[in-house]
Amino acid sequence: DETKDAFSWFKARVVEKGLPGLHLQLAMRGQGNLNLSGVGATDSATAVEIINTIGFDSLSHYQFVHFVDIDRDYNEIMNGVITEWERVENTYNIPYFPHISIGWDNNPRFKEFRPGIVKNNTPKNVKKALEKARKYTDAHAEQQSLVTINSWNEWTETSYLQPDDLYGYLDAVKKVFGRE
Repeated sequence: DETKDAFSWFKARVVEKGLPGLHLQLAMRGQGNLNLSGVGATDSATAVEIINTIGFDSLSHYQFVHFVDIDRDYNEIMNGVITEWERVENTYNIPYFPHISIGWDNNPRFKEFRPGIVKNNTPKNVKKALEKARKYTDAHAEQQSLVTINSWNEWTETSYLQPDDLYGYLDAVKKVFGRE
């Protein structure tokens, strides 16, 4: 309730200060019950209950690893991602903006090997994924055209768009969303 009140205050405050409004987007991390307080485990709610109670305006995801098995080929992962987009669209009553992750391998953070590595996440395959996200947004003309991408500089997760001389993921973004 306090979070809902804070968000309501925040939305009113930005309008009061002359801005057109505030859009709050929740970056989802799966669909299980969530701890409401962040302390203890007694109060929990589903993502649907939290979203409806607090009053988020839209949804997206933050990283594929949070909602699909990523220990396989990038193109296979995308089948699960599209299924998740459909599930979210059919579960929630607010807009969903599709999410694309560049990859995942957080082994640079650890001494011992950790399974769960995206394979074959080439710029060509990321471009195909971005095209699917664009197709999703084009099919939802009633809402803003927005795709979230993880991420600019997550080097220790091998999930980054930041320019380098190895992959060139920004070229994939430009080819799908750039203007002539």
